[in-house]
Amino acid sequence: MTTTVRQDIQQLRAIAVIAVIVNHLGVSWLPGGYLGVDVFFVVSGFVITNSMLSSNTQPLSRLGFFAQFWIRRVFRLWPMLFITVLGTSALLLVTGLGRPDTFITGISSLVGFANARLILGRLDYFALDTGTDWFMHTWSLAVEEQVYVTLSLIFAVLGGSRAKGTKGSMRAITAVISVLGIASLVLSFAPFTTELVRFYSPHTRLYQIGAGALLALTAARVASTPPNQSTPIKQSLVFIGLAGLFVQFFTNIAAGAMASLVSTLLTTLVLASATAFHHNSGFLPFRWIGAVGDRSYALYLVHWPAQLLATSLIDNTIGKVLFSLGLTFGLGLAGYRLIENPTRHQWRRIRARRAIGIALCGLLATLALTSASYGYVNRNSATPEVALSNAVCNQEDSSVWLIGDSHLGAIRHEIARAFEGNCAEVGGYGVILDFVDLARSPSGQRALRVKLPPLQALVDQITQHSPGVIFVVHFLSGFMADPSTAPRSADFVATEWQSSTGESVTRAEFLALFQEHLNYLAQLMASYGGSLVVTSPPPDFNWLSVDIDPQLCENGLLTMPECRTLKSEARVSRAEHRARGGEIRNVLDKLQNLHPNFIHLPLDAPFCNRLYCSNFIGGVPAYQDDDHLNFLGASLVEPLFQSVRERLTPSGPGTLICTPETSVYSCRVSLDGGFSGKLLVVPKFVANAVSKELINRVDHIDNFGSPYCVSLWANIEATFSPGGCD
Repeated sequence: MTTTVRQDIQQLRAIAVIAVIVNHLGVSWLPGGYLGVDVFFVVSGFVITNSMLSSNTQPLSRLGFFAQFWIRRVFRLWPMLFITVLGTSALLLVTGLGRPDTFITGISSLVGFANARLILGRLDYFALDTGTDWFMHTWSLAVEEQVYVTLSLIFAVLGGSRAKGTKGSMRAITAVISVLGIASLVLSFAPFTTELVRFYSPHTRLYQIGAGALLALTAARVASTPPNQSTPIKQSLVFIGLAGLFVQFFTNIAAGAMASLVSTLLTTLVLASATAFHHNSGFLPFRWIGAVGDRSYALYLVHWPAQLLATSLIDNTIGKVLFSLGLTFGLGLAGYRLIENPTRHQWRRIRARRAIGIALCGLLATLALTSASYGYVNRNSATPEVALSNAVCNQEDSSVWLIGDSHLGAIRHEIARAFEGNCAEVGGYGVILDFVDLARSPSGQRALRVKLPPLQALVDQITQHSPGVIFVVHFLSGFMADPSTAPRSADFVATEWQSSTGESVTRAEFLALFQEHLNYLAQLMASYGGSLVVTSPPPDFNWLSVDIDPQLCENGLLTMPECRTLKSEARVSRAEHRARGGEIRNVLDKLQNLHPNFIHLPLDAPFCNRLYCSNFIGGVPAYQDDDHLNFLGASLVEPLFQSVRERLTPSGPGTLICTPETSVYSCRVSLDGGFSGKLLVVPKFVANAVSKELINRVDHIDNFGSPYCVSLWANIEATFSPGGCD
């Protein structure tokens, strides 16, 4: 076997690591870049098997073969891994960005069990709260090392003691790896294998590394045959494989087990074609791509901490990307030159026992320092406390009204904070739904029975007080979803409603009535210069069967069974979330397009990335149950209400308007600008104005025939005195 570095393999590594790095940047145009890890698995299986074949040139005992193999692996992988873990841990300690569970992953990575830690912690690769784990990416290294243990044992037992192995031993090794690979493939598609386990587990990834191993074994058997000449047809196989990989990266057509299988087949096709046709010089004419492949291990190790640091320091997207890439390649190239490359061959210069001793000392020292970092952070860390705002919405003469169901909860404080307490909570009326009962049907399933209260009560109040804006906070969209998309936690389906008269209301009739009410309210508010803001909910989940306070569940390595169940259900795909309550969202979007003064305010953005929605933010639960936000969750949506306030804030001068033949308190101030163009608000009637800047005066006669002079001062303060104005 030749020891010449194959540029085709290095270029494949470069393509894979670049795809992963760019995908982790969060760009939308490379959704399948994470599949670069699958390419790594196949390439690693091919390279590691070639390494075992080429090293087996002299008779060795089974134990000697196994020990020599792992000494090489230790000096190849551990130095750069140790420095990365230590450097990242130091950074987290200095900046205070680290959480205890992050260090647990780091400790697990040192002994090759980062993937097991992520499985036990229920940290989905695509979930939001996994993105706060600075060592999350080391799961793939753990998978490789765990599979390498299996492969090295197979070689040691079946052929390691013989120079290059006999034909019989090679056939036995090939047969065993083939059987294990087939079993692994079956398990990856088995219905009882969850996506979390499939993604992180060695037994569902073994077939990918095994595919590369089988290819290397096959190439070794035919190495003595004359080289095949490259032809356009043979070259096209390489092109097809590479093109297929790029299509996967840029489209992510397949997902889950199927995506991994396709990536495996395409990578195997490229490697097989290049090996058979001796296309060792590479596929692409750019030498820098091969250089990136040489440094792919160092780049992969440092890229994730570099990206999280960029996210922590920089808000600007372009700046964050440039800083992240610069730091990744700077640290990666330096790490390769100073650490990885100088140490990878050191084992050849020292005795085996001394090499093992040096490696173990390095491991113990790194474990000790990382464990000490974990202990320090664990002692000094605390769940983020969110200060409860003192502002409440109880100002009687406010022009900002709140209407909501139970989900208004903690959010009322954030709305009050956004409007500096200048708001009033006026209860629930026709645009929201009051639950009447949850009657059980003869089959035992609960049927949701709700009513639509008369709308007139709210209309009367609007007519009398003409508020500037009404917020309607309702989270019923998930329960009004199609039964096929309703959350599993709901053992009832909202398929039929009951009107205020007791008549049955079908689903279609209800949606039409819901839209009719909101449409009428938007028109009514527009006639007074006011706006209507209706929220649609953040994601809902499936926790109702878990009888535990989410606040008790942190991202520890080992947690109580209830927490593991809760965390395994603490995320939902973005597509599934959007499907729940999709009809209601469509109604709100339609009304927003129809009325300039109607705002549909989705509250899901802080909890969702482009693939998944999570109710754990930074490892801390943002919900108090399956669909009610806690104070942390509510604090995440406050900026949305702040943005609404900015859109509604008028910019023009105020004009006093009093309606003739009514009470003096029926006066309004018309403010130009704002979201709807004009906003009518109730002035604050005071005995003495704080500001002495007089804006205008209006003569007014109340319904008893008494004349008044109403004066408008700055800050929308009004005074009135008997008699007419001068």
